Amino acid sequence: MKNKIILFNVILLTVATLAVFFTGIGVSNTSHHEEAEKKIIDITSVYAANYNDDVTENVPEDIRITVIGSDGIVLKDSDDQSVVGKTHLDREEVLAALRDEPQVYTRYSSTLGKDMVYYAVKVPSVADFVILRVATPVASVNGYVRKTVPTMIYVLLCALFLSFVASFFMTSGIVRPLKEIKDNLTAVNNGTYRETVRHTKDGEINAMLSEIDDISRKLQTSIRTATEEKERLDYILSNISDGIVALDGEENVNLINPNAARIFPAGAEGKRYTVLTADPSFNENVAECIRSHREKSFEFTAEGKDFLVCMKPLEKGFTVIVLSDITAMKQGEKMRSEFFANASHELKTPLTAVKGFNDMISLSTEDGQIRDFSQKIDREISRVVTLINDMLDLSELESGKPVSPVKTDLRTIAEEVIESLSPLAAEKEVTVTVEGNAEAFLEREHAVELVKNLTENGIRYNNRGGHVWVNLSQTDEVSVLSVKDDGIGIEEEHLGRIFERFYRVNKSRSRETGGTGLGLSIVKHVCEIYGADLAVSSRFGVGTEITVTFRKNQT
Repeated sequence: MKNKIILFNVILLTVATLAVFFTGIGVSNTSHHEEAEKKIIDITSVYAANYNDDVTENVPEDIRITVIGSDGIVLKDSDDQSVVGKTHLDREEVLAALRDEPQVYTRYSSTLGKDMVYYAVKVPSVADFVILRVATPVASVNGYVRKTVPTMIYVLLCALFLSFVASFFMTSGIVRPLKEIKDNLTAVNNGTYRETVRHTKDGEINAMLSEIDDISRKLQTSIRTATEEKERLDYILSNISDGIVALDGEENVNLINPNAARIFPAGAEGKRYTVLTADPSFNENVAECIRSHREKSFEFTAEGKDFLVCMKPLEKGFTVIVLSDITAMKQGEKMRSEFFANASHELKTPLTAVKGFNDMISLSTEDGQIRDFSQKIDREISRVVTLINDMLDLSELESGKPVSPVKTDLRTIAEEVIESLSPLAAEKEVTVTVEGNAEAFLEREHAVELVKNLTENGIRYNNRGGHVWVNLSQTDEVSVLSVKDDGIGIEEEHLGRIFERFYRVNKSRSRETGGTGLGLSIVKHVCEIYGADLAVSSRFGVGTEITVTFRKNQT
């Protein structure tokens, strides 16, 4: 910076000096020309007034006199006799004199080899008139230049030297505090800045240093806070049990914590989310979440482990993906399901045998009291067997066994179910009707379980003389099964839990009706297997309606 300032000052001084020099030359040149023009007019007037045939004799050295005839032919010349007899009609001053408009002209004379000032007038003579032309050189201007150039060069060199010295000391005084400012800013950038004592004599520089101190304190506080927060966040992300992936607005991986890095390939940061896995379901779910800007969750299997993936869109286009390891939970569910199925299966055989022995006792005894006890035993055993059957059905649904859907006529299934439940409906004095037609893709056994559990619930939890409506409908996109009753209804606080296993809204009423508490759980699992939508609406004391919607593209 110092060198630039010194160079700038030297160049500026040189340009200014040269400008003054050439301006002086221009002014002097103009002044000398004006003096020469005035001088030549006066001289011409004198020679014209005293014109005679010897006018070209004894002419001063710096004066040239030429006599030209009216035809433009040179008659006499005081400096160059070789031009005598030649025409001068091409000379501007001659033409001006012939027009009686005499005017001064300056041009280079090839004869004399110098710039000359010319002026011509008509002078009366014996032969009508002649033209008297007077010329004088402008050599005195060049002499001025030759005299002033050495002085100007000397002055310029002295000025440049003084300018260099002055600029050196001046820029040192300016650059030193600026260098201190630069060093301070560098220290701020490196985080090593320490407050300095202002010792310069420049109040503005001191004010700038004071502002740097203030800014530095604020920056260091902000940087320290940001660093602590980042370290805290990094510590949390590194030690949290879940895998976390953050996508930016360009759908690129912006952040991935160590647990997520163990699930996905290395080097995913900065790349599009599709590099995380080739699993089409995972990528489709991420794309849908980003596109719809709605939260989404699904299960994902990688490296032999099961994960629950929860995605949430954030502001500014960011999306957070959280992967929770549910392998142990899934294995526990599988073990419980297997135990559930095995225990149910093992219990069913002895209970069936007990029921058979009880029936034999009831048939072989004549004792009325024993017969009453036997009937009660039979009723309770039937409840337990029904419960075990439901448990086995639910276990099979939860086993994840592949299904083979076929086009199933829901009207036929509904009629068969109503026929099988007619004894229960008659006992409860409930009327069951089916209306409409619909077809859906699912296994027949599952269709039976679905319609049976919904219809049976409508009968069991109804009032005497009540009604259950099984309504079927379909469009090009969906098939809809709706089971509606005018029974006891469900209070609003229970609606969110009625599909849980063994959940009963009213335990005493369930025992009276003979329900197992697994019917709606079976319904829910059937819907999940086939991707059907399940909805419930109910008003306590008015009735309940449960609707199952099958999409036609489910196969």
